[in-house]
Amino acid sequence: MAGRDEQKMTTPAATKLKSTKRLPKGWRWVRLKDVAQINPRRPADLQRADEAPTSFVPMEAVDEVTGRITKQITRPFGEIKQGYTYFAEGDVLFAKITPCMQNGKHAIARGLIGGFGFGTTEFHVLRPSPAVTSEWIHYFVRQPALLLKATEHFTGAVGQQRLPADYLARLQLPLPPVADQKRIVAILNEQMAAVERARRAAEKQLETIQALPSALVRRAFMGEL
Repeated sequence: MAGRDEQKMTTPAATKLKSTKRLPKGWRWVRLKDVAQINPRRPADLQRADEAPTSFVPMEAVDEVTGRITKQITRPFGEIKQGYTYFAEGDVLFAKITPCMQNGKHAIARGLIGGFGFGTTEFHVLRPSPAVTSEWIHYFVRQPALLLKATEHFTGAVGQQRLPADYLARLQLPLPPVADQKRIVAILNEQMAAVERARRAAEKQLETIQALPSALVRRAFMGEL
């Protein structure tokens, strides 16, 4: 499998990546499309009562800083069963339109009612195979360097440019065994949580600093200075 994958790498970018990056023992290079479905089709037998609440993810529900769905929104199944992007529990949602793509609006679909949901058509859907975890793909595609490189492959008119699915399909990613993926992701989750706590503390301090001038003026006019 690994030999065939290596033979298929013909693009200059992929060749350069392999020649400059040596992977640990047991890891291998794969194309994203070899370990994940790109925009999988909706099941033909997907049915639910039209009035039944169904998970819905608009672009604004995804936090660009944390890469999580922070707003739990439901809509009647009948309103969204057509004309929106279908996805299932554990799928990775990748914003394909500028500037959402560069800003990091990519998340894992979790806690979906009945295991599926719908969202804006501006998402690509990446469905992991048993060889890769959702978290491994999610962390990989949110790398700033990768997102910056992806802007070179936009298509469409200025202001409405989008990243084609084919670019994601051809992405080369390093793939360790699943057990190693889970171990590394656990470490990343812990460290990212610490970074998020520090960011929130810094924002709180900034809010306090920004409020000081108004507080000082108010105290002056109350004769407290």
